[in-house]
This record gives sequence, structure tokens and C-alpha cells, in this order.
Amino acid sequence: GLLVWWAARQWEAMDQSRNSVVLHFGKELLDSVPRNALFLTMTDLATNAARYLQVCHHYRQDVLVADQNLLSADWFVAGQARNLAGVAFPRALYWPSRPDGFDMRELVDANYGKFRVMTFAGPKDKSFEAAGYRQVPVGYAEEFVRPMDPHNLSPWQVNESMWAATVAAHVPRTPPYVGLSLSKYPEGTWEYKALEEYFIAVNRYGLFAFDLLHVSPATAVPAAIHIFSQGARDLPERCGCSLDWYNTFWKNLGSAHYQALGKGLGDAAWHRAGLHRAWRTYMARVRE
Repeated sequence: GLLVWWAARQWEAMDQSRNSVVLHFGKELLDSVPRNALFLTMTDLATNAARYLQVCHHYRQDVLVADQNLLSADWFVAGQARNLAGVAFPRALYWPSRPDGFDMRELVDANYGKFRVMTFAGPKDKSFEAAGYRQVPVGYAEEFVRPMDPHNLSPWQVNESMWAATVAAHVPRTPPYVGLSLSKYPEGTWEYKALEEYFIAVNRYGLFAFDLLHVSPATAVPAAIHIFSQGARDLPERCGCSLDWYNTFWKNLGSAHYQALGKGLGDAAWHRAGLHRAWRTYMARVRE
């Protein structure tokens, strides 16, 4: 009798029968990248979620997934290159300081124009910047682009205003686990990390939109408002955890409305109301 009572008390905390967080995260991650892309991942969560979907569910097997940390293993290129058809590896492994190693610029150079090359959690080094590449957010991923390069396969290469104008179509969607129980899945769990990665991606989008204000304000300002409105709407209540940092979504939403007012974009009354509401909510949340 005591054992049954104990099991019943613990059931809610231990029951994982409806836990599909990592499955949904993996799908969103793979759906971020275009067909036949080379996807350079990092973190156990991202790499394992993507590979699980590909191997066990036969989902998005067109995407070539290579974990950036594993690229530094002596065995990876020699043993796994055959599973990454068409991908060129400049030397034996990713290790910029070794004579037989390559850096990120060399890896991107070797594959640019054959694949759209994406990263998750960023590239391991910044050597690509010296070659004129930059990264553009696409869903949970970031794509290497080089403006005016005739080999560029990306639609964003010379038209960043298009990125901003179409942001609603490619910004990460609100995940079904946005209401995740943070008491059941606290910091340190993969479920928590999947939710945090959503907010990281939304924040990256919003900051990129801000970077475009000087070149394309007419599309960048509405994009920033759309992005930060979505992120702010999806935030949990204050939790005393790392997600509290994203209360800055409210501050940045107010800043986007402020930019619209300063540049004479859209309905001034609507932007004033949005600015006051956003900054008022931000101040209330950080004071809690």
C-alpha cells in the first residue's frame, strides 16, 4: 500500500509519456534550413535531435548534418565523410592551429556555391569574416552569405530588405512547448534548453533587424516589431532562471516603436501606445 501511494505521488513528476519537446525541437531545427543544405551544428541537443529525426523518423534526410565539435576528432573526416556526400573537407580535421587542420573560412570556401551552408549555435571561429562572409538568421540557423558573390545560393545576398519584409515567414514559430512547466523541467534539462534556444533564436532575429535600420528602415522597423512582439508574448512569468534575461524583448519592442516614431513610419498614435505599453511592461517585470 505504501509503495502504491508513493508511486501515485511521484507520477506527475516522473510521467514522460506525453513529452515530445525534443522531437518538436528537432523538427523546427531541420525545417529552418533549405533542402540539401550543409548544416554545421553544435551542442548535444541540436545534433542528437536532428540525427534522431533523420535516422529514426526518416525526416529531412536531405540535410547534411555535421557536428562542429566532432569535426575536430581525428576519426571524423576519415570515417564519416562518406556519409556527407559532396562535402569537401580541406584537410584532415577542423583544428586551425594544426598543420593538417582547417579553419571555418577554409571549410566554407570549399563548399560555398555547392551548398547553402548553415550553422547552429554559431561557427567555432571567425576566420570567415576576413573573406567577406557574414551570417544571416534563418529560423534557428544562421546562413553564410557573401554579398555580390556570383556563387551565392542564398536569396539574401544583396537584398537584406527582402529578409526583413518576409520575416514573418521564416522567424522561428512559437513552439508547442512554450508553456513548458519550469518546475518539472528546470535549467539543466534538455526540455528547458529547447525552450531557451527558441528565445535565443528570436533575440538573434530581433538584433539582426536592428542592424538593418540604417540600410532599410521601412522594412527593418516593422520586422523588429513583429519579432519582439512574438518573443514578448511567449515569455513565461518571471522564474528566477536564465529566461528572465529575455524580458529585454519588451524593452527592445519599445525601442522599435520609438524608431518608427522617429522615422515617421506608420500610425504615430499606434506606435506611441505600443512604446508606452512595452516600456511599462518591461519596467514592471524587472522590478518584480
